[in-house]
Amino acid sequence: MDTRDEDAVIDLYERYLACCNEHRVDDLEGFVSERISGSGPEDGSSAFVDGVRAVCTAFPDYRWDVEERVVRGDTIAVRLTGRGTHTGAFCGIPATGRRIETQELVLYRIADGKIVNCWGDLFPVVRDALTAGIQEPQSGPCG
Repeated sequence: MDTRDEDAVIDLYERYLACCNEHRVDDLEGFVSERISGSGPEDGSSAFVDGVRAVCTAFPDYRWDVEERVVRGDTIAVRLTGRGTHTGAFCGIPATGRRIETQELVLYRIADGKIVNCWGDLFPVVRDALTAGIQEPQSGPCG
């Protein structure tokens, strides 16, 4: 893959992240493959979009900021800081009103202009930030 291809990976990722930060969840399927797979309990674009929707619903002001990114070929690794206020249920945890800040590391692989793999740790990181010093995490899809 040459530099132009890596530039295309960066461009796709930046547009995808803007979509996430603007909470345009219904537009995400334009960025991800129908068969996207990764670290979630289920594969596929519907499950992926539902996961992002869960974050945006529980944290209406949630935002991901890029701290660092590394691109090699069709893969981009991103270190993100996420911030938001917990105003709705998330992973079985009722709204706490807490403002959280998390560090997240995500690895994406791109093929045919779409994200085909996404490996990250968002759900456990957010769950742990919400339950730190308060309660034991509840089992379920975030476990």
